Amino acid sequence: MRIKFLLTLIIITSGYSAMAQFKWPEQPEERSDAQTKWTLFSDTEKAGNYDAAKGHLAYILEHFPDLSESTYIKGIAIWDESWENGKTEAEKEAAAAKVMSLYEMRFKMYPESKKENIGRQAISAYRYFIKDASKTQYLLDLFKLTYELEGNEGFYSTGRYYMQTAVLGYTRDIGLTDEQILDIYNKCTEHIDYQIKKAKSQNKSTKSMDAVKEFVDEKLANLNLIDCAFIIEKLVPQFKANPKDGELANKIFVYAYDGGCTDAEWFLDAAKAVLETKPQYGVANLLASTYVKEKDYVNAKIYYNKAIEIAEDNTDKGKAMKQIVLMERLEGNKAEARKLAIATVEIDPTLKEEMYTLIGDMVMQSTECDQQKSQVDDRAKFIVAYEYYTKGGNQLKASQAKAQFPSGGEIFTEGKELGDSVTVGCWIQQTVKLQKRPEQQ
Repeated sequence: MRIKFLLTLIIITSGYSAMAQFKWPEQPEERSDAQTKWTLFSDTEKAGNYDAAKGHLAYILEHFPDLSESTYIKGIAIWDESWENGKTEAEKEAAAAKVMSLYEMRFKMYPESKKENIGRQAISAYRYFIKDASKTQYLLDLFKLTYELEGNEGFYSTGRYYMQTAVLGYTRDIGLTDEQILDIYNKCTEHIDYQIKKAKSQNKSTKSMDAVKEFVDEKLANLNLIDCAFIIEKLVPQFKANPKDGELANKIFVYAYDGGCTDAEWFLDAAKAVLETKPQYGVANLLASTYVKEKDYVNAKIYYNKAIEIAEDNTDKGKAMKQIVLMERLEGNKAEARKLAIATVEIDPTLKEEMYTLIGDMVMQSTECDQQKSQVDDRAKFIVAYEYYTKGGNQLKASQAKAQFPSGGEIFTEGKELGDSVTVGCWIQQTVKLQKRPEQQ
C-alpha cells in the first residue's frame, strides 16, 4: 500500500515544486511560527510519518490557510493514503470526508485552481463513494461541474466514471430520466472522441481511450433505453421541426445506428446534417454505402468523394476510392475505372494487387474491343491484361492471360514477328510487344 500511496502522491503533487510559492506572514512572530510549522509538516510528510504530519497540517490550515497551495496538495495526498489504508469503514469515511473538504478549501482559497483540479476531486470522490447510494447525486453533480469547467480537455477516463455513476443512478432510481442519461452519454462520448482525435493527431496510442469509449457505449446499450420507437416518437419530430440542429441530428444518427434503424429516410437526413456540421469519414462512408445498396451511384460517388476529403489516413482514403472504382466498372466506365484504380494504388499501395487485377479483368473481358479482322490484334489485349496482372503480382491470372496470347501460327500467317509493336484500341489504348502462347515456345 505504501507503493500505491507514493504513486498517488506523485500524481497529485505533479508540478508541486513549480507552484510551491509561500505567503509568509508579515509579523515576525507569526512568520517564525508559520516557517516552523511548515518545516515540521514538510519533514514529517517526507519521512512518511503521516500521523504526525496531519497534526501540523491542521495547525497550518487553522492559522495560515493561505500560506501555500502546496499545503492542500500534500494534505490531500496524505489523507488519500489514510483512505487507502483505513482498517474500518469509519476510518475510511473520515479520510474521504477530509479529502473532499481539503479540495473545497483549496478551491475557495485558490479559485483559479478549480478548473484544472475539479476532475481530480471528482475521480477521488468516485473511488470513495461509488458504493454509497446516498452519494450518487453528489457524484453526478461533481462530474457535471467537471465537464462544465474542464470541457473536453479533462482527463480522458473521466467519462468512464461519469457514465458508470449515471447508470448506477438510473438503477438506484434516484430520479434520472431517460433524456438525462442520454445527455450524459453524449457528453462522455463527445469527450472521448475528442481525446482520441487529439491523440491520433499527435501519433499517440489510443488503446486505453478506445477502451473507455467501448465501456461507455456498452453501459448505455445495457440499459436498453433506445429503440427505434423512442427515436421516432421523441427525436424525429424535433429534428423535422429544426433540421439544421446539428447536435440533435448527431443524437439521432448515433442512436439509430446503435439501434439498427438505418433504413429510414429520416436517418439519412440526420446523417447528412451531421456531415454538414461535424464532418466524419464514417458518416460519409455510411451514406455512400447506403446509396450503393439502392444502386444510386450518382449519390454514392458524391459521398465517397466526401469521405476521401475527410479521411485522415491513406488507408481510409484508399477504401473510399476503391468503391468508386468498382462503381465506375459496374457502369461500364472502364477507362475511368482504370484511371482511378491506378490513383488508388498510389494512395494506398496495399491495394496494388486488387486494383491491378481488376484492371486486368476488365481488359480480359473487353470483347467489345475485338475488331474480328485479325486474331493477333484481337488477342493482343491479353498481353495488356498479362502486364497488369504481373504488375499487381497476381501470377495465377497472369498465366491464364498468357494462355490466351496469339499462337505462333497466327503470328506467322499474318506476317508478323515476335517483338512487333501492336496497339490495342478501344478504351484500352495501349501498345505492347507481340508475344506468343507458352505452349508454342
